[in-house]
Amino acid sequence: MSDPLKVLRESSLLRGLPPDVAHTLLGRGTVRTIANGEPLLSPDQPNQFLYCVLSGSLSVLVGTVGSAASVPVSVGQCVGEMSIIDGGRVSAPVLADDDATLLAIDVDNFWRLTETYPLIARNLLGVLAERMRSTNEALGISLHLQQAYERWAFLDPLTAVYNRRWLDKTLPRYIDRARHDQAPFVLAVFDIDFFKRYNDNHGHPAGDAALRATVSAVQIHLRTADRLARIGGEEFCVLLPDTEPAGARIAAERLVKAVAGNPVVDGHGTPLPPVTVSLGLAVATEAMTPGDLLTAADAALYRAKNEGRNRVAE
Repeated sequence: MSDPLKVLRESSLLRGLPPDVAHTLLGRGTVRTIANGEPLLSPDQPNQFLYCVLSGSLSVLVGTVGSAASVPVSVGQCVGEMSIIDGGRVSAPVLADDDATLLAIDVDNFWRLTETYPLIARNLLGVLAERMRSTNEALGISLHLQQAYERWAFLDPLTAVYNRRWLDKTLPRYIDRARHDQAPFVLAVFDIDFFKRYNDNHGHPAGDAALRATVSAVQIHLRTADRLARIGGEEFCVLLPDTEPAGARIAAERLVKAVAGNPVVDGHGTPLPPVTVSLGLAVATEAMTPGDLLTAADAALYRAKNEGRNRVAE
């Protein structure tokens, strides 16, 4: 069998992700072997797994009985993605073309991984679209694809974190839950210092690299319950549920320090100048609306800028 870590690192599912994500994925999945001709998925049986082929090959049978076409699935490719999106319903039979080894990732673990690495979700959408292009079915506006686009319409395409649309939909729920549970909730808003100057001096590809590097530095230091979203060009926010103001301040200073110490490299691995961020914190109160909380966090952000940037303000 091929090296499983190498297969995962080169798979379409993990395209653009750090190499260590493959190790995480392998640790959370279960390796399964099936023999030549053995069925893996059947429309009459629900499925709760995404399978990545580590060795051997599979076939997806599409079409109607008596006129089914076979779509091959080779090493590094996935099956079961429609089940993940469609609540366990299998859309087409899948069987082994020869002896195959698979990594099975259950749906709960998969979505936990996408919370940490949203790019996985975007990659899965690409896998799904490619699979559908490989069939002879009339699936141009398939329900599956619509559901996938609805789910990932909330992701920023450049950084693969949540976007402003997601924030507008989700922030009211966080505030309502904090109010109901009488639990603390803090919103952090930050942006990259002198970002326009950075773009002008180094070019927009460098600016894109700086945005991705900033996201990477921040994500490493977030808790499982925290959420990161890009809400403007170089502006981001972090939702910090169940966080007291003092703890939020410590976390925010950690994020600011992490960004300042994080290297920025272009697509060829060439080092670029590092960036810093200014960050504002706002604590949700009983009477605050989502707009009020964002306004308060923005005001704190501008205090951080006025006080010299690369710092936290409340």
